[in-house]
Amino acid sequence: MKSETREAALCLIQRANRFLVAEITDPQSGAILHRPPGGGVEPGETPEQAVRRELREELNLEIGTIRAVGVVDHIWSWKGREIHERAWLFLASSSCNEVLARGGTPDLVEADGDRFRTLWRSGSDPEVGLPKLCPPLPGEIAETFELCQDSEPGVRFSSNRR
Repeated sequence: MKSETREAALCLIQRANRFLVAEITDPQSGAILHRPPGGGVEPGETPEQAVRRELREELNLEIGTIRAVGVVDHIWSWKGREIHERAWLFLASSSCNEVLARGGTPDLVEADGDRFRTLWRSGSDPEVGLPKLCPPLPGEIAETFELCQDSEPGVRFSSNRR
């Protein structure tokens, strides 16, 4: 399996105790993952600039206030590649957008035309049957959404809280 390293900026868009995720299916393995919207950090871009650009490009969404909440280092598989990813996590409110504030779930459209449905994931939903989160949310962040999941082996989290 090929390996690559990347930095990503992802946004946990919050609505009550839920957050928006894209449900992505790996075209090679068939694995289904839940991933917060966002994407790769381009050269010369800060993680905040990257997450704002990605939300604009993929969801046609302008975000007002966002808060950096931490960084997760993890490894995941996608399209036959092992991806070593540092994911910068940001928190935003759904009130920034009328559709999201009403609980709407716009499709996420990638630059290559791939389209993924989005949904509001809740910590009060039973974990049985839910796809894995990518990246897994460490307890400090998961508590914000009342999620109860253990950090996976090989996942490191750095909090931006002081």
